[in-house]
Amino acid sequence: MIDLPFFAKKKTVKVPVPAPAEGFDRIKELIAPPGAEFMTDYFQIGDIFGRSLLVLDYPAFLFAGWLESIINLTEVFNISIYFTPLETAGVLKQLEKQLAKIQAQVYERQEAGKVRSPELETAYKNVESLRDLLVQAQEKMFQVGLYLTIFAPDKKELELRTQRILKILESSLITAKPIMFQQKNAFLTTMPLGTDEIKTIYHLNSSSAASFFPFISSELVDDSGIFFGVNLQNAGLVILDRWKYENPHLVTIARSGAGKSYTAKLEIMRNLMMGTDVLVLDPENEYQSIAELYNGSFISLSLRSENHLNPFDLPPVLPNEEPLDVYKEHISDLINFCQLIIGEKLSAEDLSLLDQALNQTYASFNILPDRDFSEVKTFPTLNDLERILNSLEGGQKLAALFYPYTQGNFSGFLNKPTTVELNRRLVIFGLKDLPEVLRPLGMFVALNYILNRVRRERKKRLVVIDESWWIMKQPFGAEFLLNVIKRGRKYNLAVTNITQDVEDFLNSPYGRPIITNSAIVFLMKQAPAIIDLCDQVFVLSEGEKQFLLQAERGEGLLIVGTRRVPIYILASYAEDQIIRTRPEQLIALKKAKESLL
Repeated sequence: MIDLPFFAKKKTVKVPVPAPAEGFDRIKELIAPPGAEFMTDYFQIGDIFGRSLLVLDYPAFLFAGWLESIINLTEVFNISIYFTPLETAGVLKQLEKQLAKIQAQVYERQEAGKVRSPELETAYKNVESLRDLLVQAQEKMFQVGLYLTIFAPDKKELELRTQRILKILESSLITAKPIMFQQKNAFLTTMPLGTDEIKTIYHLNSSSAASFFPFISSELVDDSGIFFGVNLQNAGLVILDRWKYENPHLVTIARSGAGKSYTAKLEIMRNLMMGTDVLVLDPENEYQSIAELYNGSFISLSLRSENHLNPFDLPPVLPNEEPLDVYKEHISDLINFCQLIIGEKLSAEDLSLLDQALNQTYASFNILPDRDFSEVKTFPTLNDLERILNSLEGGQKLAALFYPYTQGNFSGFLNKPTTVELNRRLVIFGLKDLPEVLRPLGMFVALNYILNRVRRERKKRLVVIDESWWIMKQPFGAEFLLNVIKRGRKYNLAVTNITQDVEDFLNSPYGRPIITNSAIVFLMKQAPAIIDLCDQVFVLSEGEKQFLLQAERGEGLLIVGTRRVPIYILASYAEDQIIRTRPEQLIALKKAKESLL
């Protein structure tokens, strides 16, 4: 029988099945990508594309925080910086050789009859200066390598992100390029392994190397002032003294519900503790509870109120001022006030007539611009201006426009002598009971009264204008508000403007001048439709824009000069309870205490 091996019965081969991974091996198996492919100048790991870059050259001078523009980008990337200190003795020997080479080149040019080379002379001076600093131990030398790995969901987006980062670096005169044929080594170099597998280094002294520190935390801790919030970058305290800067004014811009009124109330309470007088223009009577608690004055302005403010009251003349200048400035404010009442800009003819009528109105009370009127007790009112206008030829038309405020439905609000005194450290003007059409006028007369009174005694005072857009609805009110801000600094007056009508405020012809005349800006949560406008005005980075879009209640970006600090407004338990207490609860508590006595 022939034995044919190919007819033989095949043996069953058992393939060993690996046991399921357990423990840490199982975790690695779950998180590991399906595969990785490294090409010439990019790579792909799973569904993610990536590219590693290296920095080849730096400018002669590096400014501190130059890496912040990269760090604040919203794109996902890895960045690794390697510092290797060098022995000073070895560096000095190399510098000595370099000096000899430079000097030899200078001699060669001189012998050849060539003109001097500024580049060689500058290089010689720089090397000499560095040698001196190294010998004096004021500087050290480092080998520095900087690498970035960019990630993107597809190849097209990877190219866009690469070009964006290269352009940012080029704007700082820094030369970078993608790494060729070493993408795998570069990727591992930017992983948190601490190994530089590329070894493309640049020699820098310690001062220049210090500028590589990527996390710039703007400290804002003044020697005096109030606790404003917690620095979100380093959990430090933000202590702000508004009177320390070129002007003490602040603008708070936020969308509804961001916590702007809460922040303003905290600032009011803390300024009171520091001995600062506070005055508030309150369109919604939100600050009444603070007035009740701090034994302040809550002055409700309404058509039926017994509290009256006369816009015709003249401010006192200070020792270094001329009565004529003060008088003319006040007449200018009154003209704006009258145009605010009328609701439109007057023609040149009507403006001249109004100016004449105002002068005659004061003259009828024996108040003349060239005489000191500081001791005058009785001033004219809107009724007197109406009477003078009716006596002038062509003035009847203007007088008729004031009729609603002198004899009509709005009479009693603007045409009576002042009955209010600022005799307490906290004074709040409540405007909620005024019809909306009268609120800009109410803010105007309250601000005018405040400005007149603060001139009498110079000390630190804070004026808080909540929803300042009310007075800015018409250009005459906005112009007056800007003048108050400009004048306030002379009288130690700090003005806080708060608004949630961000677009209207920033687009107003007076909105940006108010911001530029305010040394401090506090930006809280913003709406997506407004963030680009904020970017135009405040030049926000991508990181700052994302922060303002996603900010929680009470968070914001505090801008003081060139410093920008993301902060969180933090209140103590007692402060929080005071702010959240409603006026009716305070009244009930007060009655309960009285019943126990």
